[in-house]
Amino acid sequence: MLGLGKTGAGVPASASRTRRQAIFQHHADALYRQALLMLDDSALAEGVVCDVIIDECAVVPAQERGEGETRYRLARSVFRRCQQLAAGPARQDRRGPQRPSLSVAHGLDPGGILSEKERGALGLVLCGGLGYVQASTVLGIGPHDMAALLRTTLRRLASSPAAGDGDQG
Repeated sequence: MLGLGKTGAGVPASASRTRRQAIFQHHADALYRQALLMLDDSALAEGVVCDVIIDECAVVPAQERGEGETRYRLARSVFRRCQQLAAGPARQDRRGPQRPSLSVAHGLDPGGILSEKERGALGLVLCGGLGYVQASTVLGIGPHDMAALLRTTLRRLASSPAAGDGDQG
């Protein structure tokens, strides 16, 4: 279960705790699903979300930004941190020849058929709550390419043999 045990550096404990709790309550579930979809590892996903929320609280006071900007910043941070973890040598050593399917990510990738880029794109849009234009900026591709990527990914998922097996897994 996700929890916040760290304190933000340079922020009074009570203010830091209140800000972390508010951000945690509003964003943790979606960020966790995003990280889990990208990493397929619940322990790593939990750590990513806690670290991102703590970093967010330490950088800029929450009341100085709107909800949309906070969501964008958090989803982008989770995406970047997941990319770093997935590319790290320790993570590469733990991976087998085939990515295991956890079906914990709410069935978004049944059978593990999506690439890391496709899982990242879906995570940003479906879990992170970003629009495709914002997500295209995070991925570093044009909005038209992002729309095409999402369209292709969703079609692949819809036509996947695992898509109809929801009651078997």
